[in-house]
Amino acid sequence: MTDLRAIEARLRTLQDLEDIKTLRHRYAYGANIIDGKSGDLGAFAALFAKDGIFDVGMGVAKGPSEIEQMMKALTTQWKCAMHFMLNPLIELAGDRASGNFTGLFAFVSAENPRPIWLCNIYSDTYVRTAEGWRFQSVHIKTTFSPPEFEAAYAGNLVD
Repeated sequence: MTDLRAIEARLRTLQDLEDIKTLRHRYAYGANIIDGKSGDLGAFAALFAKDGIFDVGMGVAKGPSEIEQMMKALTTQWKCAMHFMLNPLIELAGDRASGNFTGLFAFVSAENPRPIWLCNIYSDTYVRTAEGWRFQSVHIKTTFSPPEFEAAYAGNLVD
């Protein structure tokens, strides 16, 4: 019987890790902009816990409603924005978890079809809810960004 419990625990761990990776990938797809159209920002905001924190260096939003409004304001200047999530490191602690992902992004404006590349390190916390895993907090550290990106968000960037 102990072997069965150990297998069930390992399976639960693997499922939790996969669910958190999927959550991060849903975030990426929700944040993408294709042909000037944002993803489903309501679905994006629903990836966060009711008191979830969204802090991506352009102010802080708390809760799905504020997060959705912030995303609407931040997604108007791009014709295309693609989000790639790489190198997941996730630590589970029961119904909570923490993780880091590398984000690599390509942005294209109507004026400049040449992609602008940006890289961030995401530091996240997660919580298991009745709806499944959700972001408790998302914070970024920008590792590189070109002047064109910073100019596009000049009024939003917070030191």
